[in-house]
Amino acid sequence: MKRIKYITAALICISGLVSGGTYLAGKNQPEKSKEIAGQVKKEETSEKSATYILADVVHIEPGEIIESKHIDRKNPQRYFTVQKISDEIFETIRGKSYTENEQIGLDDLRYLKVLHYNYEHQIQVGELIVNKTIAEDCKNIFQELFAEEYEIHSIYLMDKFWVGNGVDSDTKSIENNNTSAFNYRVVPGTAHLSNHAKGRAIDLNPLQNPYVAYQSDGTFKQYYKDMEKYLDRNSGEAHMVTHEDTAYRIFTKYGFTWGGDWVNSKDYQHFEKK
Repeated sequence: MKRIKYITAALICISGLVSGGTYLAGKNQPEKSKEIAGQVKKEETSEKSATYILADVVHIEPGEIIESKHIDRKNPQRYFTVQKISDEIFETIRGKSYTENEQIGLDDLRYLKVLHYNYEHQIQVGELIVNKTIAEDCKNIFQELFAEEYEIHSIYLMDKFWVGNGVDSDTKSIENNNTSAFNYRVVPGTAHLSNHAKGRAIDLNPLQNPYVAYQSDGTFKQYYKDMEKYLDRNSGEAHMVTHEDTAYRIFTKYGFTWGGDWVNSKDYQHFEKK
């Protein structure tokens, strides 16, 4: 994991150097703010006594680790944001997770930045794209998961794992145990659009929560490596979603349904809201 680049983050310094001021250390900041931000960093390096709080994570790359002491515990909502799809994000997803279509447009989608605890229980920056009609719900869900210190392996856009098409890229994302949402693709083996194509579904910690399609003889299709280790949902393995799990409680509180309750197959990673 890369260490967080504080010079690109928004900081609130509560050290002896600056008291109570808010400074944006991004690329569009005023020159005075740049000077102050540099002084803050120098102060921390030389005296090891400065304590500063991140104002937001808008300019921080997904996957970056943030030390707990730099989180504003009284105002955690500042780290959970909903934005329209910017030109930069569009360039990331164009021709990959997003393709021109008649069902859903860019105006129907929203880009979220969130914080989560990873499997090492470090605080990590995540990103996802969802339908605008559930964006605020999703923001609140991930904020509540963070408050509960619920562990999520990673949260990246599907495009980080792109291998040429939506279905195979989804498999690649799963193999990396990535939590994801929007992906304009069909349901594997069908011609029907997935709810992920509409930005209305989230797959959570997929390695520990596999999709299971049982055959008539009781066997199941092996979609990815080691999934059989997580078929016994009463095993007590870490990061498995069950009816007693925190994620189940929080997602269903906001009106999402769980793929673990499906009858003909089980999709333990899958939460959706139509």
